[in-house]
Amino acid sequence: MVKILVDGLMHVGDILIASSVLPVLKKAYPESQITYLTYGNLCAAAQMLEGVDDVYAYDYKSGGGFLQGIRVARELRKRHYDIGISLDPRERITLIKWGAGIPVRLSLERALGWNLGWERWFYTADLPLVGWDVTKHRMAESFQEILRRYFHDEEKTFIPGRFKPSAAEDVQAVKEMLAAACAGRAPGKKRIAFGVQTTMQYRDWPVEKFSALADRLVETYGADIVLTGIASHRERGVQIAAGMRHPEAVVDLIGKTSFLQLIALFREVDALVSLDTGSAHIAAAASCPVVTIFTFNSPEVYGAAVESSRTVSLHVPCSGKAICRRPGECKNSFCLDGITVAQVFQALTEVL
Repeated sequence: MVKILVDGLMHVGDILIASSVLPVLKKAYPESQITYLTYGNLCAAAQMLEGVDDVYAYDYKSGGGFLQGIRVARELRKRHYDIGISLDPRERITLIKWGAGIPVRLSLERALGWNLGWERWFYTADLPLVGWDVTKHRMAESFQEILRRYFHDEEKTFIPGRFKPSAAEDVQAVKEMLAAACAGRAPGKKRIAFGVQTTMQYRDWPVEKFSALADRLVETYGADIVLTGIASHRERGVQIAAGMRHPEAVVDLIGKTSFLQLIALFREVDALVSLDTGSAHIAAAASCPVVTIFTFNSPEVYGAAVESSRTVSLHVPCSGKAICRRPGECKNSFCLDGITVAQVFQALTEVL
């Protein structure tokens, strides 16, 4: 049995994007055991990925982490991994894998659109991606392509990463939440979830446009509007409902679901309207149709890896992660404010 260590010290959305390497690995090594190394607070997401057999929690501490790195390397060495794959090869994790004595160490950083510096000397192969424009492909596709080339896998159909089936108790908990929230009302013809806030204000579509979109969905589809997010998003959810003509259609689940219940919830709704954040990729991995509203980021690169997905972006000339100056330096918010309710509604109509 081949033991493979995949590391991805990223945000949850990045982990789900990079999960596209898992189908390639399982095809190349059907009897493999794959361990995903990531931050402790992301282990639940990694453990749910189809193809992951185990997770290793790396509780990174900034500054003074040299001794910690040695400890982790020693622990990994005891596990005798055959292959180590870096999806985002930072300096410390590069040295940890080298110190763990993993004989085959692969770096996939070219799928991210950048090249390693001194770190490349600590990998047995820094995988190339010649003739492939990473700005014109979803990052999940770039990760899959680079690894397929390494294994001489001629498959051309993109296979997105997927979550394992939800546990029965999570499914039941979600069904009970929905039933309680909708008690006494006629069942909606559609259930449309909204992801209403990000950690970065310049990604947040105006509240009044969310309200207008919700009303249009209620009047067109008789939809229930399911608000999702963490507890700190509650105020925004309240504002959206307050601005609606049909606030009775709102199912407010903000702050009420665990991560695993959120996955189960996305399997119960007809679609998600999301800002450019991890929720879009969580829903995609749960096979939920997604419409993602993009501001400064590239939808071609960061779009959700699910067939029934759409992105809405104005594609302004200054957009793109590498060149956008972001608020504070840039006073022009057209990339956000210019996106209309009609554009998002049209994209959602297509996925429905």
